[in-house]
Amino acid sequence: MTKFDMLKWVPCDSHSDMEARASGEKVVGTLLTSDANTWGYIHTPDGWHLNIGYANIGLVPQAMLVGQRMFVGINECLVGYDLSVGATYFSYRMPLVFHEFVELGDSLIVRDEMGFVGIAPDGRELWKFSVEGVVDSYTVTSSKISGSTTEGSSFSFEIPVTRS
Repeated sequence: MTKFDMLKWVPCDSHSDMEARASGEKVVGTLLTSDANTWGYIHTPDGWHLNIGYANIGLVPQAMLVGQRMFVGINECLVGYDLSVGATYFSYRMPLVFHEFVELGDSLIVRDEMGFVGIAPDGRELWKFSVEGVVDSYTVTSSKISGSTTEGSSFSFEIPVTRS
């Protein structure tokens, strides 16, 4: 498991408020989801600024920083940014709505509402696992993800060994 730092989401009142706050900053880009109606940004400790506009369905953007790589998830989007060059290096469309970062090792594991996805460092999907129902709770070991759904069903699957 690699150490990573979660980055803080900073909400803004409007698109113009977000743009004004980015003035004079090192802007790595703007991430827009379908039907964007909520605005804000992620600011890294090194001074990078990522503007985000998203359709507000009750979940705020999440971002994590690993060295000079920043990963951001919101709605249907999972995006990787290389801050050493200030550019996007991958964009992945989630099977369902992004919920959280689960683990980072040789690959990135993320969770959506009804499952888990393994992502290679370059953004390729390595594997995905869906459950029957909405994930309620889970645990992750070095080789397995187990848990239950909000409907009370259990699930357990082996994390595939992949070469990224």
